[in-house]
Amino acid sequence: MIYYWYKECPFCHHGVLLIARDKTRGSLYLYCDECGYGWRDPEHLDPSARFLTLTEDFETEDPTAEEIDAAGWGKYRLHSIEKD
Repeated sequence: MIYYWYKECPFCHHGVLLIARDKTRGSLYLYCDECGYGWRDPEHLDPSARFLTLTEDFETEDPTAEEIDAAGWGKYRLHSIEKD
């Protein structure tokens, strides 16, 4: 599986912002693999726009590069991590 990410987390500065799909809303969002905070708009990564992904009630999945590009988020797909 390939996971795509944007940049370092602006909140904790330890993790990276992975791109994920909120299956409930049908939209993409970013979430930190370390602190668990998420952002729905990659252009507004300020503290007031974040939410704690662990307390949200929605289904999630990891989108493919094609799905990310089709959603208009291709410019945020700067890095990738391949894991089994």
